[in-house]
Formats: sequence, structure tokens, C-alpha cells
Amino acid sequence: MMSPDDFYEWHDEPRQGDIVLCGVSRIIAEDRHSPAQWESLDAHFLQIDDAWQAGRALGVAAGIGLAMVVTHDCQLDKEWNQRVRDLQRGGMELERAEEEATADTTLDRTLVVSPLVDPDDLRGGHGNLLAGRVIGYLPVPRHPENLVDECVVDLTYQCTIDRLDVAKIASITEAARKQLRYALIQLDALRTADLGFEVEAVVGRTIRKVEVPAREPLTVRIQLDDGNVIQLLQQPGTPDQETGRTGEFFSSEGRSHA
Repeated sequence: MMSPDDFYEWHDEPRQGDIVLCGVSRIIAEDRHSPAQWESLDAHFLQIDDAWQAGRALGVAAGIGLAMVVTHDCQLDKEWNQRVRDLQRGGMELERAEEEATADTTLDRTLVVSPLVDPDDLRGGHGNLLAGRVIGYLPVPRHPENLVDECVVDLTYQCTIDRLDVAKIASITEAARKQLRYALIQLDALRTADLGFEVEAVVGRTIRKVEVPAREPLTVRIQLDDGNVIQLLQQPGTPDQETGRTGEFFSSEGRSHA
């Protein structure tokens, strides 16, 4: 696990990895089963009768808790940036265009979050979870000001929320965001054992060696039998935040920061 000093870094701009206080929800079956790690989040239950027709109901479990923004930075301000460009093309000055776009609260309203959960409620083993050895979970150290307890982000639980019903509590460093991106890719795209055979079939060569550099965990280098190297994944870049909106993205900030 990263140290708190290496993990946390306050910034006003909305970014992937921001820790927020928000509502989360999920669709549930009629027995209202809640895994141990989600029991505190499943504080309220809603049943929509005959939603499936034929008398079958639709159940929803919802609650309030801390969660991490998993939406990539590029997506957080996608509509805002497009509106600024459109206004500029229409002859408006940049500063005025940004003000106009920021005033439009319909832009970029949704984002995807995953809740922070207690590792003791999970079956992966406390030590393995906090060491980042369990796929689907990102270890989070205790915040220096105790705003966040030591926990893990449960990436297997993802829900879409409205950004105007969110309070930002903390933000993280670029190094921590790299760990989050790697954890997301590992969960969604790097779990298949057939990948090597598929690559060999595509390029027509035999794979001699596969490297995942420790300093660049999002880069997978595949060395072929003819000496060529394929870089399978590249580390996602972080957009220039100086051209994006700042704290006005969320409805309110969870605290002030000097």
C-alpha cells in the first residue's frame, strides 16, 4: 500500500480518483441479499411492483457512503470542453466561453463511482487486500487528517451518479491514479489466459517474453521470437487541467483546503 503522503494530494479540479460522499445504488433480487461489505451501503430498499410485468417486482438497494470516482479525466469534462470549443468557433473569447459552459449545469452530469469498503468484510484476506494483491480492489491508506479510514475501493461495485449530488472529500496523486487505472484494467481486460495465444495468432510470431515494468504497470511489453517488441498497453495520459473547470464541477466541496 502507498503511504498517505504519496497517495493523497488536494486539488480543486475534478479528476479520476477523487473521493466523494455520495449516494450509491444497485439492483437486487427479491430476497434482498447484501454481501457483508455492502451491508452498510444497502441502507434503504425500494421495490417497484410489476416492473418486469407478469407480477415480478424490481428491487433497488441504496445508501450513502464514501466512493472513488473511476470515470477517466477525459470523460469528466468531455461535454464542457466541446461546448467551449463550439463557442470559440462562434467568435467568443476563451474566458467568456468557459464561463458560459460552466453555467450550463446540464453538461457532464454523470460519473461512475465505486464505494470504499472495510477489508475485514471481504474474503480476500486483510493483508492481501491492503497489499493490492486481490483483483478488483484498490488499497486506500488512512487520510492524514482522518477524513478517510484505511480501506479498499471495491471496483466490482460501480454505479452511475449525478455529480450535482456529490460532496468532494479528498483527492489523490497522479501516482495513485496510475494504480487505480491499472486495477481497473486488470479487472476488466487482463484476466484472460488466452491473450498470448491471440497475440501470436494475430502477429504470426511466437512470444518469447512478457514484461510488466514495475515503474509503468500499465505498459505490457511483448518480446517476439524475431526480436521485435510490442507495447500492448500504454499508460493513459492526464489531460491538461488548466483548461478545465475547477471545484464548480461538484455541488459542494466536502471541506476547505488551505
